Amino acid sequence: MRPLLALALLSATASPALAAEAPRPPAAVSIPPEVTDGRMLDQLGTMVGALSKAFLNLPIGEVEAAVENRPVTGADRGKTVRSVTGMDERSLESEIEQGKGAVKSGGQAMARALPVVVEALNKAGDEIQRATANVPQPGYPRR
Repeated sequence: MRPLLALALLSATASPALAAEAPRPPAAVSIPPEVTDGRMLDQLGTMVGALSKAFLNLPIGEVEAAVENRPVTGADRGKTVRSVTGMDERSLESEIEQGKGAVKSGGQAMARALPVVVEALNKAGDEIQRATANVPQPGYPRR
């Protein structure tokens, strides 16, 4: 019974429908304008700034006590990310502002490199397909 089940599974996987090639993606890659749009990146920086300010006020003392497997003290209840790291809004905003330039240039570099990367991956896929075209399939009968 088991050999019949194995043969049925192998014949199902060797069907022509499964052997059909997957459709190739178009050669031209469209990059969303948000990746390179400076206004969108500025908006993203503003959102990150608001989230970071909220993160500074996140209480962490009770989590720290739980990690250290000890009872929570009054001092633990007053600990926040701000009090532990010593970071304030001004330094946080300056770090975010410095990071905006790096994010913007990184997005532009990615937009320039993506078509080349996609073309190289398509060529590699073609080469792999040619190299494996004559590899015997496990379900193919031996002579």
